Amino acid sequence: MPKILGISGSAIENSNTELLIKAIMDASGLDQEFIKLSDINVGPCRQCRKCAYTNECIVEDDFKWLSKKVMDADAIVLGSPTIYRLPSAFIKAFVERLYSKRHVKQLLQGKIGAAAAVGWMGEEFVCEWLHDVLEIAGMEVAGGVFANGTPGCFVCGPGETCLYSIWNSAKMAEKILGESFGLENIYEGYLEELPDNDPFNNPSYRVLEYISVRDQPEKLAEAKNIGEIIKDKLMEKNKI
Repeated sequence: MPKILGISGSAIENSNTELLIKAIMDASGLDQEFIKLSDINVGPCRQCRKCAYTNECIVEDDFKWLSKKVMDADAIVLGSPTIYRLPSAFIKAFVERLYSKRHVKQLLQGKIGAAAAVGWMGEEFVCEWLHDVLEIAGMEVAGGVFANGTPGCFVCGPGETCLYSIWNSAKMAEKILGESFGLENIYEGYLEELPDNDPFNNPSYRVLEYISVRDQPEKLAEAKNIGEIIKDKLMEKNKI
């Protein structure tokens, strides 16, 4: 049976990123394994170029055994949360180290890839970036899915009264510019602006509910579809 490997760049337990990755893997029906990069130690590329002739990174950390799992997998799903509109440092470091497999031989060529990204600003870009990474690595990309997730200000603790929370910062900008960014629609059902709210002097909001991929059935359907595409491609490739 072909194998599918899911790799998450989120440090949050049972994160939305993880849910999307696993939705893709489950729909594929393949033997699966899931790796959470925050649970292991994979540092960034040191640019020593020692891998250029061997395709093996010499840095002594968990990429040693993780790269073997990558090579053994028939399909790879990469997922990341969006942080400052960019992929997480965990997934970025892994991707940098993955370049060791590209030199001369393009060792990942022929594998099937898929991408997943979660966030409120920039998640589409992060999904496209992961898609490009997989494609540059020589994989056939089955697709990518991006969805909304819970902003860090929801869960940090002081977010409801923080002057610099993402929603209060946007509310201040609305007041200054005299235009609406549609915050009410963006956070409807998840965040309430309280009557005493003064974004410049007394931020006052209430978090009603965390934002979950489970409440975005269209995104779960996209993930399922990608998993089924992966299965079909591998079934055809292996004539199963």
